[in-house]
Amino acid sequence: MAKTLIYYGTLILMIVITFTLYSRMLGAIPLLILSLALYYMAYLEMKKDKYRNSSSD
Repeated sequence: MAKTLIYYGTLILMIVITFTLYSRMLGAIPLLILSLALYYMAYLEMKKDKYRNSSSD
């Protein structure tokens, strides 16, 4: 529960920071950081799925 709360809280915070900096014409910086963070989260999910599939074989 706490891990999910931190996960969604971080995601919401990143979106707010992205919109704030984008409105000040600094959109490239937070969008790059946001894309790296989302890529990392997707990588972790794929890693979990790969572990689940290999353990069920």
